[in-house]
Amino acid sequence: FGTSIYAGLGGQREWRLNSYDESYALLNMYDLRVAMAEGSFLPTQELVRTLAGVEGVAEVEPRLVASTLVDASAGDDLLLVDGFLTGVDLSDGGPHINGIHIYDDGSLEPGRNLRAEDAGQPVAVVDYKFASANDVEVGASLRIAGDQTLEIVGLGLSPEYFIFIAGGAFFSDAANYAPVFVSLETAQAILGREGQVNDALLLLEPGADEETVRAAVEGALAAAFPQVGFSFQPREDNLALRALYDDADSDQQVWTSIAFLFLLGAAFGVFNLSARLVASQRRQIGIGMALGVPRFWIAFRPLLVGVQIALLGTLLGLALGVLFSQVFGQQIQAFFPMPVFEATLYWPAFALATALGIGLPLVATLIPVWRAVRVDPVDAISSGYLVAKGGGLMRLAKNLPLPGRSFTQMPIKNLLRAPGRSGLTLLGISVAILMMVVFAGFLDSFLGTLAQVEDALLYRAEDRLAVTLDFFYPTEAVAAELSALQTEDGAPALARVEPSLQLGGQLIPNEGDGIPVVMELLDFESALWVPNLESGSLEGAGVGSLVISQKAARDLGVEVGDRVTLEHPRREGESAFRLVEAPFTVAGIHDNPTRAFAYLDLSNAEAMGLAGLTNYVVADPTPGLEQDAVKQVVFTQPGVAAVTYLSDVAASFDRFLGLFVAFLGVISAVVAVMSFLIAFNTTSISVEERIREIATMLAFGLPIHQVTRMQMIENFVMGVLGTLLGIGLGWVVLYSFLRFQIEDQLAELNLLVQVAPTTLILALLIGILTVTLTPLLSMRRMARMDIPAELRVME
Repeated sequence: FGTSIYAGLGGQREWRLNSYDESYALLNMYDLRVAMAEGSFLPTQELVRTLAGVEGVAEVEPRLVASTLVDASAGDDLLLVDGFLTGVDLSDGGPHINGIHIYDDGSLEPGRNLRAEDAGQPVAVVDYKFASANDVEVGASLRIAGDQTLEIVGLGLSPEYFIFIAGGAFFSDAANYAPVFVSLETAQAILGREGQVNDALLLLEPGADEETVRAAVEGALAAAFPQVGFSFQPREDNLALRALYDDADSDQQVWTSIAFLFLLGAAFGVFNLSARLVASQRRQIGIGMALGVPRFWIAFRPLLVGVQIALLGTLLGLALGVLFSQVFGQQIQAFFPMPVFEATLYWPAFALATALGIGLPLVATLIPVWRAVRVDPVDAISSGYLVAKGGGLMRLAKNLPLPGRSFTQMPIKNLLRAPGRSGLTLLGISVAILMMVVFAGFLDSFLGTLAQVEDALLYRAEDRLAVTLDFFYPTEAVAAELSALQTEDGAPALARVEPSLQLGGQLIPNEGDGIPVVMELLDFESALWVPNLESGSLEGAGVGSLVISQKAARDLGVEVGDRVTLEHPRREGESAFRLVEAPFTVAGIHDNPTRAFAYLDLSNAEAMGLAGLTNYVVADPTPGLEQDAVKQVVFTQPGVAAVTYLSDVAASFDRFLGLFVAFLGVISAVVAVMSFLIAFNTTSISVEERIREIATMLAFGLPIHQVTRMQMIENFVMGVLGTLLGIGLGWVVLYSFLRFQIEDQLAELNLLVQVAPTTLILALLIGILTVTLTPLLSMRRMARMDIPAELRVME
């Protein structure tokens, strides 16, 4: 198993990164993205002319992008999801930057790409992943917010949506998020922004310095449009791109660590076996050396055991690794479809897996064999039998108030009499339990973190929904219009409506990159929902105060009462927003492990130039109504861009991590089986090497059940000690790995490190119950034992 995991997944990083590189190159991913502050729009030609005049800029492509609600229902099957509308420039065969690839894997009719003649036409290309997850076909119609109907002409992929990161804060799965691509003119007509854009993509000239060009772009935009704020995103800061590349790196670290733990666990099993094998033959080894047999030939036979295990295990592992690599590649391709994707066998990983698979068992075998053949022959002969005699830790037994008669005390004394043998058994059990705790703890920690996200979002008003508007509108008008919405039966769709604000911002640390946040401005005193605080208070948290996550507080090195710098948009005109930095006091730290969520009181809206306006509404639907029915009613309202139940957000986050959790579940199941086998094998070896002692007790007339009970007591003690040691060491390894390695790869999550009660129960069952009951399997052999033959000594 260790060899197969290392060989099959040891090179997944290389072929994944190669596929990503070629896919981004094929679609001409931008070098620099220029996005206007939320709510800002500029004339298309004026913006292009300004950017094209900057030295070092090779090409400029304007876009109009906006969140939207997508209705792709067919017949009685309702399909209403959040999405993103992107208007692209189709002139001269565009888009030339961030192209659209029509994806064809044979499962759906791919259709065609957008063409120049589609400018202004109600046709669209829909993201392939969304279409595949919901069986949306070319030729079907979809409606977007504002009750606009579009015909689907193709299913494609675009670099920004190789994976979905909705709102820049949390992941969204393919089935519930729909990127839609239309011509720039079509998007302008739908959004009522004729001749305007809010986004631009840049390609730089070969050899141009990115920082220099960016500074020049900032200067040109500030001079031409002083009232508008801009954010700049280099290619490497794109959320989807970073997530893909970081995921490949973190996955490689995880799978490599898993493979090493497997291999080390297996190597210890071989060491335990060979040590017992050598220990049981020390007398024969001593006699052989006394007779003049070369040490090499004496060591040869036990070394062959290690060679057999190493070669057979490695050959089977390599064969399984080929299969494992292909299956994993297919799963990755299904989860992250790419224009170019090829899961190749990475031969360096197979070569290293071969070296480790053969080398570790050989080393594990060589150590006890080498020690055995280096002792003096007379010492080997005199200590050849592990018979009942003094030594070891027997002095300790004299001072222990052991209960019961001699047969009850004998198991404890046996453990103390041979501490080396007892230690190997204990370590064998603890290694098995350590592996199980680490891998099952992986799964428990991820599932626990996801549950914590869901609890934070739904702990209060769990049925609430969020209505995102396409611009800023007067609060009273929005509240009145949404409150008046009715279902087909004439019942009010929403029982309570609370206009608020949702804005993008950034927490600015003293050093390093800023932390992007999604700010929600709500009335802390009367809101339908407020964040659940772990520390601090919402009382008095008015102007100049904010609530952040524990992860953000830790990354910034702040706590309640400290000051932080927040970059946020401030309205300067009807369609012009600037980005400004202002000091805020941390009023509280909420319990959501997602770093990006930040909350402010609605009184801060005035400082942002948004008093009396709203672009985000929290609503409580009328009890008894179906979610889809409410979403359909709200969907028809002009200005509505998205309608999201908060329960869907939690489920979306859960599904995105589903692939990793599924693999951890499979690995954990394999580890549980492997742990059982290691524990069982370790105790079985212990029973086998005690066969002479068992025969002696039977020869003196002890009944089989009495002998078995003594073995079970001895095994029970070893099982308890080994299990407790394994659980303790497993927790240390798990905590260290998740805190200092995985958390760097999942910067947006405050990963909860935990071991579930079910994992502890399983560890106790494997480490104690299995070990304790193992002697029962020897009862049949004891009943059929030839006692004189077992006691006979052949020299």
